[in-house]
Amino acid sequence: MSLISKENIQKFVPQYPPFLMVDTLESYEEKKAISSFTILDSNILLEDGFFTEAGMLENIAQTCALHSGYSFLSNISENNSSEHDKKAPVGFIGAIKDFSFTQKISVGDTIFTHIVIEHTIGVASVVKGSIFLSDQQIASCEMKIFLAE
Repeated sequence: MSLISKENIQKFVPQYPPFLMVDTLESYEEKKAISSFTILDSNILLEDGFFTEAGMLENIAQTCALHSGYSFLSNISENNSSEHDKKAPVGFIGAIKDFSFTQKISVGDTIFTHIVIEHTIGVASVVKGSIFLSDQQIASCEMKIFLAE
């Protein structure tokens, strides 16, 4: 069972359809998260029926956003229940390193994206992201993500 369902995902990320590239939060730890995302034929980052490289990168970045949003909103809930109108923080990709993919992702495929936060200094984090399709890693990269203050 997902920690955050597709119906509630927008509370935890700053993106909106049609640019929303995560469906659920499957797993959360302090420095890790796993999201799921099913590629629909209405996705704006499709080309010739395949999810583009830009889509894969955006999916990894939004998994990072989902991790940050879940952490942020969970801390508010635990510390001050009167602040439920707060929004998840906005982040920006500062750099992408070593992006590679071994397989295209088709309409109808469900991917699972794993992120691991390697280092955090202030508002900057270095994150490793990997996309899995049927338990096989098919894409990966390292990102520098900056949270807006």
